[in-house]
Amino acid sequence: GVSECNPRKGYLALESEGAECWFKNLKIKELPTTNPKPNEIADMDRGLVSLFTGLDLANWKQDPGHKGHWRPSDWRLYYDGKSGKDLWSEKEYGDFYKYSPTFAFLMAPFYLLPNFAGLLLWNFLNCVLIFWGIKKLPQISDKTKFLILAFSIIELITSIQNQQSNALIAGLLLLAFSMMEKQKTIVPTLLIMLCFFTKLTGILATVFFLFYEKKWKLIAWSTIWMLVLAALPLLIISKQEFVFQYQSWINLLVNDHVQSAGVSIYGLLQIFSSNAIPKNTILIIGIILFLVPLLKIKYFSQFNFRLNYFCSLLIWIVIFNHKAESSSYILAFVACAIWYFTNEKTRLNTLLFVFCFLFISLSPTDLFPKMIRNDFIVPYHLKALPAVLVWITITFRLLIDKNEKTISIKSV
Repeated sequence: GVSECNPRKGYLALESEGAECWFKNLKIKELPTTNPKPNEIADMDRGLVSLFTGLDLANWKQDPGHKGHWRPSDWRLYYDGKSGKDLWSEKEYGDFYKYSPTFAFLMAPFYLLPNFAGLLLWNFLNCVLIFWGIKKLPQISDKTKFLILAFSIIELITSIQNQQSNALIAGLLLLAFSMMEKQKTIVPTLLIMLCFFTKLTGILATVFFLFYEKKWKLIAWSTIWMLVLAALPLLIISKQEFVFQYQSWINLLVNDHVQSAGVSIYGLLQIFSSNAIPKNTILIIGIILFLVPLLKIKYFSQFNFRLNYFCSLLIWIVIFNHKAESSSYILAFVACAIWYFTNEKTRLNTLLFVFCFLFISLSPTDLFPKMIRNDFIVPYHLKALPAVLVWITITFRLLIDKNEKTISIKSV
């Protein structure tokens, strides 16, 4: 029965199980209220639109080249990869699949598994990589690594609950940084290129090549891995389809006119500034500020400088992403934790880290009342604010500090 139905109050829906279904002479009777609790009432309509009926291609632009290639069946949409034509919705919406053809290829094993097994394996991979990445951080005591990991757990749970790739990106970049610190070249460049083909901002990690003696080998291996990974889809598709897939992907990225500001510095400026600043202007300023510390070439030999710059990178990737979500912040929070626990614990640093823990990790949880989350945290993008402040602090310290002040570092 439906005696324990949740939500108990909300919208009425008519459902079929994948086949055509007709309804006739429906009658609705309003029942006396049982005064359900707020958590038993369905969320208000957020304007979400169902694009796929499960039966046909209604809501999609029909092209003669689609016939026989795009086939809906039993709530799934099948494509044989031979039409050479994208399938576009009749109306424009604000989100797209922006992952590369290589990422789609690498995700195939997870897709072939039953849904539960594929999802479980994916989340397990994300967790293992970030645990391993933190464990392998060089010149940092085990106690410090434990604190970094312990404080990051809540944000990691937020990420894997949303089946995201952000923990994977964080883990890959942590491992790449650790290996480059040991003068490795082949594996760290592979990890960075895997980040790039998952999310484009991963390419920013290549700036770290400037810090190491083997920079030309790092550049060479990055080029090799980029070509190898880009070519992987050729194992299962034709050259014609390969070219089409990359053209389609690049076209989508170039013509990304989405209006979303995300949980990012764009969102904060949109809320707190009366004048709309173009996103490209903000991005250019962000890139300049990110690169300016590289002018301090004589500090490249200091581990603390390199580690703090790495933290700056992880935070930058999130706060300057106009599509950043709450679950993206595992990257930023791990960076904030590394920064705090490996630097002087001044009053300002401690205050900033507490602010981070409260508003990045705890704000999406039930420890914050739903009213506060829905009326303040989410609409004002407050989860981004502490990450932005920490990034500004790190950038400022990178520019003015003259001596290495890292703590919790093992003797070398």
